[in-house]
Amino acid sequence: MSRTSKIVLFSILLIIAIADQRGFFEERFVSNNDTSGDYSEYIEKTPCNDAITKRDFLINNPRPTNGFSPYDAWVGRGAYNNNSNNSFKIENSNQTDAVVLLVNAYSERKIRNEYIRKGQSFDMTGVPNGTYYLQWTSGNTWDPNKTVGSMTGGFICDESFTKTQNSNDWMTVRGDQIWTVTLYSVTGGDVESEDINAFEFSD
Repeated sequence: MSRTSKIVLFSILLIIAIADQRGFFEERFVSNNDTSGDYSEYIEKTPCNDAITKRDFLINNPRPTNGFSPYDAWVGRGAYNNNSNNSFKIENSNQTDAVVLLVNAYSERKIRNEYIRKGQSFDMTGVPNGTYYLQWTSGNTWDPNKTVGSMTGGFICDESFTKTQNSNDWMTVRGDQIWTVTLYSVTGGDVESEDINAFEFSD
């Protein structure tokens, strides 16, 4: 085989290796690590960074499961009264994941923090009697090390912070009561809402 032929052959093999690393390898990664059923969709619809960067980041920072409480270290493990039979069912209809905080309207104590994947719902059960409102952050690609106000953990892409707008949207439970709230990214949701910043969200 001539020297020129060897160079051409080597170049072809190099191109195949690069394509494998940037494309085929990612497909194998998704296939071997997708335990959520929508992992490949999660990668494709995250508009941050290139595919290789996203792949490497997500290997080390897997997407949280539904109902995960990322802010326990800052707001506490949650207040429960399982005899109250009160619950809040939070439905996330957005095209982004969310972390929802249930806040006591009078003490301002954040008694729950729950990660809710897009298109899914979560039941906050055993909520003590009281009056509450919601705050939430939405986005894609969860980074457990990102600083969000005074807390740690946040979304890298499409990040936003929201809360229910005023006292007309506060929700009171006095026993055996269930509230169902749907998070919408557009007007027309169950409650009026307003944008807030990261420090308002975490304080």
